[in-house]
Amino acid sequence: MQGRRWPAIVVQTAGLLVAALATTWTIAHLIPVSVHSPSQLRDVAFGWPIPWYHQDLSRYQPADYPTTVEVVGDRVDPVATSVDWLALVGDVVLTALVLWALVAALIHLFGPALRRTLAERETQQH
Repeated sequence: MQGRRWPAIVVQTAGLLVAALATTWTIAHLIPVSVHSPSQLRDVAFGWPIPWYHQDLSRYQPADYPTTVEVVGDRVDPVATSVDWLALVGDVVLTALVLWALVAALIHLFGPALRRTLAERETQQH
C-alpha cells in the first residue's frame, strides 16, 4: 500500500512546482516596476516578492521620472537579461506554499459537498 502512495505524492509535488513556476513567471511579466532615475534603468529587477529577473533597459529613456517599466521581450534586438537563480527558487517555493494553502482551503471548503455529490451519483447508478 505504501509503495503506491509515493508516486502520487511525487506527481502532486511536481504539479505544484510547475504551477508555482508558471505563476512566478507570469507575475514577473505582469507587474510593472517603478523607476525613479536613469541610473536605475541599468538594472531593473522584476519578480515579486523576491526580484529575480533583471534587465538592462538603459537604451529606453522615458520623458519623465518616476515611471513604470515592464519586462521587454524583444527577440529582434534583445536587451541584456539575467536571472538570479537562487531568488527564482525562493520565489517558486513561496508561490508553491501559497498555492498549496489555497488548494487545501478549497478542498476543506468544497470537499464534503463534492464527496456527498459523488456518493449520491454512486447510489443512483446502483
